[in-house]
Parts: sequence; structure tokens; C-alpha cells
Amino acid sequence: MTTPPPGGTDYKPLDQYNNIELRPNVVKTLKKIESLGLKNVILSNTASSDSATVIRMLDRLGVLEMFEYVYATQSELDPDIPQKPDEIVFNKVLQKIGVKPKDCIMVGNTWDTDIVGANRAGMHAVWLQNPLVSVRKNCEVTVNTPPWILPVWDVDSVPKAIELIIESKNHFAD
Repeated sequence: MTTPPPGGTDYKPLDQYNNIELRPNVVKTLKKIESLGLKNVILSNTASSDSATVIRMLDRLGVLEMFEYVYATQSELDPDIPQKPDEIVFNKVLQKIGVKPKDCIMVGNTWDTDIVGANRAGMHAVWLQNPLVSVRKNCEVTVNTPPWILPVWDVDSVPKAIELIIESKNHFAD
């Protein structure tokens, strides 16, 4: 959704990085997802940024009102704090927003944390390919299908992938 902080890790709070920007077409994509009747939520592994910090950054970027809930793990520098792909953090967010895993679609750009974590939690996923972070570090990890995982190469393709997942859920529910 945004450009990363220098080096990829928030060694200082994310709202202190003025060079973090929205990626192209993110607002259009978020609006399209909302038009499908879905909630936009953020679950982010962060190092030094708590949820309030991420909320301030989203407000600065002008998209805060598009998110129903924001949760930052503040865990990347502390191995004792649960973070994606741990089911604990997925379940915490799902419980907070009142959605069952089978009714949720995770959009993420990191295979090892976003996609594998969502899959383990029983959520469908859209894998937004990004050559900087989408490399599979652990090729031994297996996933279950369903839930479905659809890869896309740009943010503009995310709504169509979500629509395909919704259609497949409806088709297989019959």
C-alpha cells in the first residue's frame, strides 16, 4: 500500500518518515474494495511503530477513513511478540472486526508472513507480487486450498482477484 521506510524496517516510528507515500492507484483500489461491500483493515508487522503510529501515518496520507481497523504488531525487533504468520495476530484482528476467517480475504505482498499466515488462519488471500519482498524464503512450507490464493502483479488487479475469490466461494457453497 505504501512505499517502505529506508531499509524496509521502521527503526523510528513510521509517521516520522516523510518520504513514505501511497503506491499508485491505492486509493482507487481501496474504494473498489469498499464498493464490493468489504471492510478494509490493516494488519502489519512493524518494528517500532504501534497501531496509533500507523493510524497517524494513514491520516497524513489521507486514507485513514478507508480503514475500519488498524493493528500493528510492533514485533519485528522482539522475537517474543507474536507477528504474522502467527495465527494469534490474524485471529485477534478477525475477532475485533467480527469476521470469520472463511469470510475474509488477506491482501499481502509477503509470501512467508502475509499469505502463509492467512492460509493457516483459514483465510483466502491475494498475493500482491513485489520483487523486493515476495521471494519465498521457506520453500518447504505448504498451504491448503481452499482457502484460495490468487497472485497478482499490480495493485490495480487486486479488486478483480477479490471478485474471483468471492465468485468461487459462492460457486462452491452451492
